[in-house]
Amino acid sequence: MPDHAIVQFFEDMGAEAYDRYNASFEATKNNLQFLNMLILTDLPEDANILCVGIGTGADIIGLADIFPGWRFTGIEPAESMLKGCQKKLAEAGFSDRCELIHGYLSDFNTDSKFDAVICLFVMHFINDVTERNNMFSDFNKYLVNDGYLINAEISFDLNSDESPGLLEKWQALHRYAGANEDNVRNIPGLLREQLAVLHPDETRQLMKKNGFHNPIQFFQSFLVRAWYAQKNR
Repeated sequence: MPDHAIVQFFEDMGAEAYDRYNASFEATKNNLQFLNMLILTDLPEDANILCVGIGTGADIIGLADIFPGWRFTGIEPAESMLKGCQKKLAEAGFSDRCELIHGYLSDFNTDSKFDAVICLFVMHFINDVTERNNMFSDFNKYLVNDGYLINAEISFDLNSDESPGLLEKWQALHRYAGANEDNVRNIPGLLREQLAVLHPDETRQLMKKNGFHNPIQFFQSFLVRAWYAQKNR
């Protein structure tokens, strides 16, 4: 599960401030959502989707709007984010198709199986390697055979020759979003000391180790990468 200090950070930030900050990344998120839709388009008309770390619900809303028969279960540990998500789902008219759970994946227990698991921008907050491995194992457990996992996280070789240039552009991105200069200067230290940024090969191997066939990286935006894979039969 994410460090409690990280969860408290999102609690203190609040849903409205979170959405204002993330509005600066709208173009990137829209592209990722579009690709997610294409990957999942062959799921049944009544697909059941598990979303882990839902924030204020943008990813659920994007899919619910395109696939009117799909149902969603969303898990979120920050109560302020969850309340923001509830409000947005109600405004969009999707509340009756969504079950929201306040807590962590490790607290979740169900006999239900899902056609897809979506976990976006969560894994780099999981500093405990065992917990990270357990999350991928749980994703597999809750999926039907051939069910899809979509995972997006900050993933990069911070010691590579490319790292200084990309870190500079990553700082520019957050400066554009309105981060103050002290926070922008602290980004390299944050990535190395507070977040769990894995080499892309490590993330791919974790997925394979936990029963996912041939994870495919389909997206990159500076330091963020996304993979999709299907559960082994």
